[in-house]
Amino acid sequence: MSTVAQLTGQPAGVAGFAPLMASSRRRLVGLVNVGAGAAALLAVVWAYGLAEKLVVAQDAAAPGTLATESLSWWGVSLTVSLNTSLMLVGAAAGFMGSMVQQSIVFANRAGAETLERGYLWWYLLRPVWSALLGAATIVAVSAGLVSIGDETTSTAGLTVLMTAAVAAGLFTDRVLQQMRALLGAGHPDAPGAKV
Repeated sequence: MSTVAQLTGQPAGVAGFAPLMASSRRRLVGLVNVGAGAAALLAVVWAYGLAEKLVVAQDAAAPGTLATESLSWWGVSLTVSLNTSLMLVGAAAGFMGSMVQQSIVFANRAGAETLERGYLWWYLLRPVWSALLGAATIVAVSAGLVSIGDETTSTAGLTVLMTAAVAAGLFTDRVLQQMRALLGAGHPDAPGAKV
């Protein structure tokens, strides 16, 4: 008997209770969380290192010169500046923050046997939202609060930006709710909501 049935006296899927996620999907989501968590850590280490390298290069560059680094992934070549690398740091940090939060949610719900079947897409898409929100957070914070790439540059500034992006990833759902309220938009699930 599942925990839901024990607590409520009714089996999952009956009288308003959502059906539980199948054990094969639960294992898949768990394995994806472990793999994505490891990938998030590697992405943060790589992006942070790239940004540090570009901070030093930009500080050493002649006035009016933009320091860049060439990257190549699976045949796609990109030229990355310091500001672009900060967006990569933000995306990686947002992704990492999301993986912390959703792994905790997954572990708690899987342990209590309350993992609902309909949340599979949440587990797959939340890291994407968080990465995008982390990149946007870096742009917003660096535009107004922290100066990176001039005489006052330090790794402390980069750390502040990364911390803001991790927080955006950790609290993606809450940040988006606050932004909706700030912009006067309703919840996208509500009938007739302005999105």
